[in-house]
Amino acid sequence: MGIMKWLARKGAVGGTTRWAAKGYMALTNQDPNIEMGDLYEALIKNRYAVMPNPEKESILLSIVDQIKGLRGLVVSILTVEAGFLENTPDNQQMFIGIILEELKKYRVPKNVIQGNISPTDKTAGYWC
Repeated sequence: MGIMKWLARKGAVGGTTRWAAKGYMALTNQDPNIEMGDLYEALIKNRYAVMPNPEKESILLSIVDQIKGLRGLVVSILTVEAGFLENTPDNQQMFIGIILEELKKYRVPKNVIQGNISPTDKTAGYWC
């Protein structure tokens, strides 16, 4: 693994992804029937309750209905907080790879990562 990938995994990309995975697990354990949009909104509100930034929170809450999957939530947060889109396409792809790897480590279902269907669908596959 190159130094850039290692830094991304240990820094904002990996940290934000691990935070999202842990939040997903906590919220779905609390309410197994939570809808994806409600889950994203709760995660965003929780994030900015801990480290207030009304402007960034408002931006993310305004696009909740457009976010596709936990991967999309992480990319959206990184875009607002860390300039994700200012990176080269190659670096963006590397970051998305790290996001997917970290979400898989937490056994987040594929459908939740991709945003295809409800997190409560029992037919959804898991990453192994």
